[in-house]
Amino acid sequence: MPALNLNTALKARLQGQVRFSRRRRQHGFTLMEALVGLFILTLITGAIFAQLNQVQRVSSSEATKLDLTQQAREFADQIVRDIHMAGYPSATMYAPGLDNSSPLVAAGLVRVSPTEILLEGDVETSGTVYSVDIQYVAQDPNDQSCPCIRRSEVPKAAGDPLAQPPAPRYTEVNNVMPPGTGPGQSGEDLFTFFDKNGNPVPVSAGADISTPAGQNTISGIHTVKINLDLLSPTPDSVTGVPQRIALSVTGHLNQY
Repeated sequence: MPALNLNTALKARLQGQVRFSRRRRQHGFTLMEALVGLFILTLITGAIFAQLNQVQRVSSSEATKLDLTQQAREFADQIVRDIHMAGYPSATMYAPGLDNSSPLVAAGLVRVSPTEILLEGDVETSGTVYSVDIQYVAQDPNDQSCPCIRRSEVPKAAGDPLAQPPAPRYTEVNNVMPPGTGPGQSGEDLFTFFDKNGNPVPVSAGADISTPAGQNTISGIHTVKINLDLLSPTPDSVTGVPQRIALSVTGHLNQY
């Protein structure tokens, strides 16, 4: 009988320990354990969101850079096409009697300067001669996106190539860094001109076909270099300063 009582007592004690262990498990984590867990979770979540924010900022920066590059490239390619078609069709392609005052004849380069090119040519390859003006605009009270570069074209009218009617519409590339070599400028002229041997043709004061000297200067131009510098309209999300995109392309004149 004592052995039975001992077994019974031991069994009862074990059952009591099991019930006590279950009650402990049912009580869950202590307040300190919960706070430590919450702190660790907060740290991990903060690190994840910081990384995601950095990725988003870099992605936004690259998208802005890509957009600026594409905008500059498209505009520069259009200028190169214009230069390529300047002077076509020329007076030599017609019977004697037609000159640069005819709407059928393209005078080629009409006026040039470090910030402007005025030319005539069949730039649309449609059989119509257009007067095309490409110029830097430092400011415009009606356009907050300037400094900008504008391109306009209008079908040529009979008369002086330097006195063609204004174009009703224009396209432009915005947020241009001011061209030139002075403080706050891009470091290069918008347009630079070269002769057939690659020597610079000086046009700092501008030249046009209204004078023999101007005609002589313009006739010596065979190549035009276009230097575009664009600034993003808002500061970059990574560096905190506006992004700058510099692009240079070259257009060659065909001697029609």
